[in-house]
Amino acid sequence: MTDKADITIIGAGVVGLGVASEVARPGREVYVLEKNESFGREQSTRNSEVIHAGIYYDRDSLRARLCVEGNNLLYELCERTGIGYKKCGKIIVAVSDIEAEELAKLYQRGCDNGAPLKMLSRQEMSELEPNMTGLAAFLSPTTGIIDAYGLVRYFEAQARGKGVQIAYKAEVTGIDKASDGYRIATGSGDSFISRVVINCAGLYSDHVAALAGINIEQAGYKLHWCKGEYYNVGGGKNRLISRLIYPVPMAISVGVHVCFDVSWRLRLGPLFYYVDKLDYGMNDANKGLFLTSSMMKALPFLAPEDLEPESAGIMAMLQGPGEGFRDFVIRHEADRGLPGLINLIGIESPGLTASPAIARYVSQMVDEVV
Repeated sequence: MTDKADITIIGAGVVGLGVASEVARPGREVYVLEKNESFGREQSTRNSEVIHAGIYYDRDSLRARLCVEGNNLLYELCERTGIGYKKCGKIIVAVSDIEAEELAKLYQRGCDNGAPLKMLSRQEMSELEPNMTGLAAFLSPTTGIIDAYGLVRYFEAQARGKGVQIAYKAEVTGIDKASDGYRIATGSGDSFISRVVINCAGLYSDHVAALAGINIEQAGYKLHWCKGEYYNVGGGKNRLISRLIYPVPMAISVGVHVCFDVSWRLRLGPLFYYVDKLDYGMNDANKGLFLTSSMMKALPFLAPEDLEPESAGIMAMLQGPGEGFRDFVIRHEADRGLPGLINLIGIESPGLTASPAIARYVSQMVDEVV
């Protein structure tokens, strides 16, 4: 690395590397700094690996728009590059009258966002998923699953191929305004000037914003960590389901749902709860909460002995306990006296799906600055 860069991206997750591969141009000096020893070690690969359709988010929000766009871009990308995926579709099912009312609202929201959905009759529910029970459901045919690690690896290779320099074990410890950009300091004691800084630090993106001098409480950038636990489902039960199956969301997340990977391994999860520290250990005491979830009612063939603790992930959410919808923050901070600083904060679900669309969106912002 030289002592000057045109663009520095903080964070080598799926969003940071996607942005890096998009903003790279001949003649641009682009750096990526990542505190971990490799790419995608946190939110990017510790998730359900779902390609979302854009159902859950407020109309005209960034989350809705970028999810719908990213859905199309991801399938095109996978077809072109061989990244593993399955366009299996998803059914959202209600198991009570209250859930059925919420299901109808969710269906309308998804349609308003441009997701192609189909309300199902009881007969269609039975034909599509004979081992599922429920009062009402709709089908999302463009929902799928992707090899998340393969996607992040692809973005890293693309970035490197375009001349992006990536430094691992390079935690950012300081961001100070300078006359020609920002002086960025790392834990190793190195520092350099970057004209543009793009904060894609995921779980720590609020901390990085604070390093640049932003009061994160006043700006509404304070993040809340939310842990999700997944249980593996054995006994050959994966052969009894043909697509993803989700409950009607009634809390802080889309709820415990059927998760497959591209090899059709079956999991249930995530069970979400807020935490104060980064800990990926499983709490087996939470198994009882899985057993009372809507999924156990919708899929009566599942038995307690089928479930074994598997893995956990942590999302950085802008909304805290009891709070409502918060949109992605993707913002050029020029009006805060920080021209050239672009913050991406609260990029949780559907960040994986939206990543190629986010990369294009940020690239357009960068082109207005550089």
